[in-house]
Amino acid sequence: MNNQHIANFLRQRRDEAVKAFQAAPNVHPRFQEAFASLLGFDFVAYRQQLHDEILQNVVLWQGDTNTEAKPLDAVLFEFNSIYEWAVEARAYGIVDWQKPEPQVSGFDMGYNLDFRSDFEAIPGLSLSFLQPLEDLLNPETIDELAEPEQDMEEVLGFQPLADAFLFSGLIVVHETLVELNRHSAFAKIGLELNGLFLLGGHDTGLVYPILSTSAN
Repeated sequence: MNNQHIANFLRQRRDEAVKAFQAAPNVHPRFQEAFASLLGFDFVAYRQQLHDEILQNVVLWQGDTNTEAKPLDAVLFEFNSIYEWAVEARAYGIVDWQKPEPQVSGFDMGYNLDFRSDFEAIPGLSLSFLQPLEDLLNPETIDELAEPEQDMEEVLGFQPLADAFLFSGLIVVHETLVELNRHSAFAKIGLELNGLFLLGGHDTGLVYPILSTSAN
């Protein structure tokens, strides 16, 4: 798995989600409004904001430079959920990870890992592109959109809408990380040569690779 594989997967998932949402019949008008806000989102400004934010936060990821720390197997960015507090992903430095074979399409990290003591739940990166989706999914709106006892994932059009938001943004996150890595922005955080940057929702059991530092 390399960064070209990651980029291809993210674009494929975005395109599939957009196509599926546009093909869904009679979706709720609020979903249509949210989709329009995604199409109008300023990803150029977001890319610059993200670039500057990561350069600021990477100093925190370096930890205590006066002590010898375990090498990082990966950096995990974790957000709460798409329903609330989605727009900020906290950063975790993963060590002692008996990792499964990473899959570009997402995988379960398992529990055979630890966090570096000075790199746990610290500022990571903003996911502001998810804000319109989070606004849509406040408790009052959910009651309007879903039937009693119905999960949001079962509401017509919701899942492709959520995927369109997530993967549209992750393309920009990935491209920004690739650029920063090319300029050695992560050289001092202690990441192993073939380390990974991952992103996932809290307790979902699924993370997506968003950067490989492998030279291959």
